Amino acid sequence: MKNVKDYICSLDADELVRTYFEKRCKKIWEYYRGFQYDEDIDEKYKKMSLPEFVETQIKLIREYVEYLKGVEIAACEDGKQGIIYAYSCLDDWFSGSVCTELVHMDELVADPEKCENYGYEFCEFSEILGYLVADNKFTQGNIYEVIADVLWEASWTGYRQEHLQEELDSLEEEEYVSYESPDEMFNDLLGEDYMKELNDRKPEETEESQRLLDAAIHARCEYENCSMIKERKILLKALRGE
Repeated sequence: MKNVKDYICSLDADELVRTYFEKRCKKIWEYYRGFQYDEDIDEKYKKMSLPEFVETQIKLIREYVEYLKGVEIAACEDGKQGIIYAYSCLDDWFSGSVCTELVHMDELVADPEKCENYGYEFCEFSEILGYLVADNKFTQGNIYEVIADVLWEASWTGYRQEHLQEELDSLEEEEYVSYESPDEMFNDLLGEDYMKELNDRKPEETEESQRLLDAAIHARCEYENCSMIKERKILLKALRGE
């Protein structure tokens, strides 16, 4: 298996930047508009037209990709070897889309069904670039989307990780919050007014329509979990040379 940096260096840069922007343009556009949880939006963006903003963002993404090509890989401090893999998930139209996750090799080998998926948005570039990328047919068939997802996660604290230490310090200072329900969690994270607006737009469900909706949600979760475990087992067979 090749690592993340190998793919960043070998994939077509224009296609990679285009895939990154297309997959994340909604989030980038929300930032441009000053979406609720992006109150610290840079004033210069508010004065730009949409085409100017898009051009600026694509330039920044391209520079980000080029920067990563020069970052040296460093081993994880805990000695773990991360592997990025993809599996099929369902979008809002219940059509197939690509989800990517990070697993640790030793945990995958121990139990492919119960091993954890890990976030890595607060890991240093030097570590992320050293993650291996699965040779699974599905992962390789969607390699631009997979690497674009990695680029997105890696840029969570900035295209040069300029806010990484600030975020790590913030995590240490934050107290663990326990929520009694999903509604309470979303109200806290997104604000009661925003959640009220979302709930007001929801249709009123009958007993039958609610039953069908619950069944659809359950089937979606079951499918995605099945898809995820299937790809993990394929990956494990490859690791064992089977």
